Amino acid sequence: MAEHSAGRKPTTTTTKPRATQAPPPAVQADAPGAPRMAELIAAAEDIFLAKGYHAATMSDVAKAAGMSKKTVYTLVESKADLFVALLAHHHALLKFPEPGPDTSTRDQLVANVLCLARFLLSPEQISLLRLIMAEYTHSPDFGRVFLRSHVTKAKSKLECCLAELVTKHACLTTADPKEMAAMLFGMAIGEFHLGVLVGFRAAPSKQALEKRVRDAVDIFLAGCATRHQA
Repeated sequence: MAEHSAGRKPTTTTTKPRATQAPPPAVQADAPGAPRMAELIAAAEDIFLAKGYHAATMSDVAKAAGMSKKTVYTLVESKADLFVALLAHHHALLKFPEPGPDTSTRDQLVANVLCLARFLLSPEQISLLRLIMAEYTHSPDFGRVFLRSHVTKAKSKLECCLAELVTKHACLTTADPKEMAAMLFGMAIGEFHLGVLVGFRAAPSKQALEKRVRDAVDIFLAGCATRHQA
Protein backbone atom coordinates (compact mmCIF):
# COMPACT_ATOMS: atom_id res chain seq x y z
CA MET A 1 0.00 0.00 0.00
CA ALA A 2 1.38 3.37 -0.93
CA GLU A 3 2.34 5.62 1.95
CA HIS A 4 0.33 8.78 2.55
CA SER A 5 0.47 11.88 4.68
CA ALA A 6 -2.08 12.90 7.26
CA GLY A 7 -5.44 13.58 5.67
CA ARG A 8 -4.66 11.57 2.53
CA LYS A 9 -6.83 8.60 1.71
CA PRO A 10 -4.88 5.34 1.55
CA THR A 11 -4.68 3.61 -1.78
CA THR A 12 -4.06 0.01 -2.75
CA THR A 13 -2.23 0.81 -5.95
CA THR A 14 1.54 0.94 -6.21
CA THR A 15 2.91 4.45 -6.46
CA LYS A 16 4.55 4.97 -9.81
CA PRO A 17 5.49 7.87 -12.05
CA ARG A 18 2.58 9.09 -14.11
CA ALA A 19 3.31 8.83 -17.81
CA THR A 20 1.36 11.97 -18.63
CA GLN A 21 2.90 14.16 -15.96
CA ALA A 22 5.32 16.88 -16.98
CA PRO A 23 8.52 16.81 -14.93
CA PRO A 24 8.85 19.59 -12.35
CA PRO A 25 11.52 22.19 -13.00
CA ALA A 26 14.93 21.66 -11.49
CA VAL A 27 15.48 23.09 -8.04
CA GLN A 28 16.62 26.71 -8.17
CA ALA A 29 19.16 27.63 -5.51
CA ASP A 30 17.28 30.80 -4.53
CA ALA A 31 13.77 29.29 -4.62
CA PRO A 32 11.78 29.01 -1.37
CA GLY A 33 12.53 25.70 0.31
CA ALA A 34 15.38 24.98 -2.12
CA PRO A 35 17.91 23.81 0.50
CA ARG A 36 15.44 21.32 1.95
CA MET A 37 14.38 20.14 -1.48
CA ALA A 38 18.01 19.63 -2.45
CA GLU A 39 18.57 17.59 0.73
CA LEU A 40 15.45 15.55 0.00
CA ILE A 41 16.53 14.80 -3.57
CA ALA A 42 20.01 13.75 -2.43
CA ALA A 43 18.52 11.45 0.21
CA ALA A 44 16.01 10.03 -2.26
CA GLU A 45 18.77 9.20 -4.73
CA ASP A 46 20.70 7.31 -2.05
CA ILE A 47 17.63 5.37 -0.96
CA PHE A 48 16.34 4.59 -4.46
CA LEU A 49 19.73 3.32 -5.58
CA ALA A 50 20.25 1.27 -2.40
CA LYS A 51 16.78 -0.28 -2.15
CA GLY A 52 15.26 0.18 -5.58
CA TYR A 53 12.35 2.49 -6.35
CA HIS A 54 9.67 -0.15 -5.75
CA ALA A 55 10.95 -1.24 -2.33
CA ALA A 56 11.90 2.23 -1.07
CA THR A 57 9.37 4.06 1.09
CA MET A 58 8.85 7.70 1.82
CA SER A 59 9.63 6.88 5.46
CA ASP A 60 13.05 5.64 4.32
CA VAL A 61 13.65 8.84 2.38
CA ALA A 62 12.41 11.09 5.18
CA LYS A 63 14.71 9.38 7.68
CA ALA A 64 17.71 9.65 5.36
CA ALA A 65 16.97 13.33 4.80
CA GLY A 66 16.53 14.00 8.51
CA MET A 67 12.94 15.15 7.99
CA SER A 68 9.50 14.11 9.12
CA LYS A 69 7.16 12.58 6.55
CA LYS A 70 4.90 15.58 7.05
CA THR A 71 7.73 17.87 5.97
CA VAL A 72 8.50 15.66 2.99
CA TYR A 73 4.91 15.87 1.82
CA THR A 74 5.03 19.66 1.94
CA LEU A 75 7.80 19.46 -0.68
CA VAL A 76 6.46 16.68 -2.94
CA GLU A 77 3.08 15.00 -3.32
CA SER A 78 4.26 11.42 -3.75
CA LYS A 79 7.19 9.09 -4.26
CA ALA A 80 6.57 9.30 -7.99
CA ASP A 81 6.82 13.10 -7.93
CA LEU A 82 10.01 12.84 -5.89
CA PHE A 83 11.58 10.52 -8.43
CA VAL A 84 10.63 12.81 -11.32
CA ALA A 85 12.13 15.73 -9.37
CA LEU A 86 15.33 13.68 -9.03
CA LEU A 87 15.43 13.17 -12.79
CA ALA A 88 14.81 16.88 -13.38
CA HIS A 89 17.65 17.72 -11.03
CA HIS A 90 20.07 15.50 -12.92
CA HIS A 91 18.86 16.74 -16.28
CA ALA A 92 19.59 20.32 -15.21
CA LEU A 93 23.23 19.33 -14.76
CA LEU A 94 23.60 18.85 -18.51
CA LYS A 95 24.96 22.15 -19.79
CA PHE A 96 26.09 22.34 -23.39
CA PRO A 97 28.98 24.75 -24.03
CA GLU A 98 28.12 28.00 -25.72
CA PRO A 99 29.82 28.26 -29.14
CA GLY A 100 32.10 31.21 -29.78
CA PRO A 101 31.68 33.48 -32.80
CA ASP A 102 34.43 31.63 -34.68
CA THR A 103 33.47 28.09 -33.65
CA SER A 104 33.30 25.78 -36.68
CA THR A 105 30.44 23.36 -37.30
CA ARG A 106 32.74 20.44 -36.58
CA ASP A 107 34.04 21.89 -33.32
CA GLN A 108 30.54 22.77 -32.16
CA LEU A 109 29.28 19.26 -32.84
CA VAL A 110 32.31 17.66 -31.17
CA ALA A 111 31.86 19.84 -28.07
CA ASN A 112 28.14 19.09 -27.81
CA VAL A 113 28.43 15.34 -28.40
CA LEU A 114 31.29 15.11 -25.91
CA CYS A 115 29.22 16.98 -23.34
CA LEU A 116 26.30 14.59 -23.86
CA ALA A 117 28.58 11.54 -23.77
CA ARG A 118 30.24 12.54 -20.51
CA PHE A 119 26.84 13.17 -18.96
CA LEU A 120 25.28 9.84 -19.99
CA LEU A 121 28.42 7.82 -19.20
CA SER A 122 28.86 9.29 -15.73
CA PRO A 123 28.46 6.82 -12.85
CA GLU A 124 25.41 8.70 -11.58
CA GLN A 125 23.53 8.44 -14.89
CA ILE A 126 24.51 4.81 -15.41
CA SER A 127 23.25 3.98 -11.90
CA LEU A 128 19.94 5.72 -12.55
CA LEU A 129 19.41 3.92 -15.83
CA ARG A 130 20.23 0.56 -14.23
CA LEU A 131 17.66 1.37 -11.57
CA ILE A 132 15.05 2.02 -14.26
CA MET A 133 15.87 -1.26 -15.98
CA ALA A 134 15.55 -3.18 -12.71
CA GLU A 135 12.23 -1.52 -11.86
CA TYR A 136 10.68 -1.94 -15.30
CA THR A 137 9.12 -5.29 -14.34
CA HIS A 138 7.12 -3.56 -11.59
CA SER A 139 5.87 -0.80 -13.86
CA PRO A 140 6.44 -0.36 -17.61
CA ASP A 141 5.32 3.27 -17.15
CA PHE A 142 8.42 3.78 -15.02
CA GLY A 143 10.68 3.17 -18.03
CA ARG A 144 8.61 5.42 -20.27
CA VAL A 145 8.77 8.27 -17.78
CA PHE A 146 12.54 7.92 -17.51
CA LEU A 147 12.97 7.80 -21.28
CA ARG A 148 10.87 10.89 -21.82
CA SER A 149 12.09 12.85 -18.82
CA HIS A 150 15.76 12.05 -18.99
CA VAL A 151 17.39 10.29 -21.93
CA THR A 152 15.09 11.76 -24.58
CA LYS A 153 15.45 15.26 -23.18
CA ALA A 154 19.22 14.91 -23.10
CA LYS A 155 19.19 13.91 -26.77
CA SER A 156 16.78 16.72 -27.58
CA LYS A 157 19.48 19.22 -26.69
CA LEU A 158 21.65 17.67 -29.38
CA GLU A 159 18.69 17.91 -31.75
CA CYS A 160 18.41 21.63 -31.01
CA CYS A 161 22.09 22.07 -31.79
CA LEU A 162 21.67 20.28 -35.12
CA ALA A 163 18.50 22.24 -35.90
CA GLU A 164 20.45 25.47 -35.52
CA LEU A 165 23.21 24.16 -37.76
CA VAL A 166 20.66 23.12 -40.40
CA THR A 167 19.65 26.76 -40.84
CA LYS A 168 23.26 27.82 -41.32
CA HIS A 169 24.83 25.11 -43.47
CA ALA A 170 23.62 23.98 -46.88
CA CYS A 171 24.97 20.44 -46.52
CA LEU A 172 22.56 19.82 -43.66
CA THR A 173 19.39 21.43 -44.98
CA THR A 174 17.81 18.28 -46.44
CA ALA A 175 18.03 16.24 -43.25
CA ASP A 176 15.74 15.91 -40.23
CA PRO A 177 17.51 17.15 -37.05
CA LYS A 178 15.89 14.47 -34.90
CA GLU A 179 17.02 11.70 -37.23
CA MET A 180 20.48 13.23 -37.53
CA ALA A 181 20.81 13.44 -33.75
CA ALA A 182 19.83 9.77 -33.39
CA MET A 183 22.38 8.67 -36.00
CA LEU A 184 25.18 10.79 -34.58
CA PHE A 185 24.37 9.73 -31.02
CA GLY A 186 24.39 6.05 -31.96
CA MET A 187 27.63 6.29 -33.90
CA ALA A 188 29.49 8.34 -31.30
CA ILE A 189 28.11 7.08 -27.99
CA GLY A 190 25.84 4.08 -28.50
CA GLU A 191 28.38 1.25 -28.20
CA PHE A 192 30.14 2.82 -25.23
CA HIS A 193 26.86 3.56 -23.45
CA LEU A 194 25.42 0.06 -23.90
CA GLY A 195 28.70 -1.62 -22.92
CA VAL A 196 29.03 0.36 -19.70
CA LEU A 197 25.34 0.00 -18.89
CA VAL A 198 25.31 -3.81 -19.04
CA GLY A 199 28.77 -4.16 -17.50
CA PHE A 200 30.56 -5.50 -20.56
CA ARG A 201 33.18 -2.80 -20.38
CA ALA A 202 34.47 0.01 -18.21
CA ALA A 203 33.78 3.61 -19.14
CA PRO A 204 36.12 4.68 -21.95
CA SER A 205 39.14 6.79 -21.17
CA LYS A 206 39.01 10.49 -21.90
CA GLN A 207 41.25 10.01 -24.90
CA ALA A 208 39.24 7.09 -26.30
CA LEU A 209 35.95 8.95 -25.90
CA GLU A 210 37.27 12.11 -27.54
CA LYS A 211 38.68 10.13 -30.47
CA ARG A 212 35.41 8.25 -30.99
CA VAL A 213 33.41 11.48 -30.94
CA ARG A 214 35.75 13.30 -33.32
CA ASP A 215 35.76 10.37 -35.74
CA ALA A 216 31.97 10.06 -35.57
CA VAL A 217 31.47 13.77 -36.25
CA ASP A 218 33.91 13.67 -39.19
CA ILE A 219 32.14 10.67 -40.74
CA PHE A 220 28.76 12.29 -40.10
CA LEU A 221 29.69 15.60 -41.73
CA ALA A 222 31.36 13.84 -44.68
CA GLY A 223 28.17 11.88 -45.21
CA CYS A 224 26.07 15.05 -45.07
CA ALA A 225 28.34 16.73 -47.61
CA THR A 226 28.15 13.74 -49.97
CA ARG A 227 24.38 13.66 -49.69
CA HIS A 228 24.16 17.36 -50.48
CA GLN A 229 26.32 16.98 -53.59
CA ALA A 230 24.36 14.00 -54.93
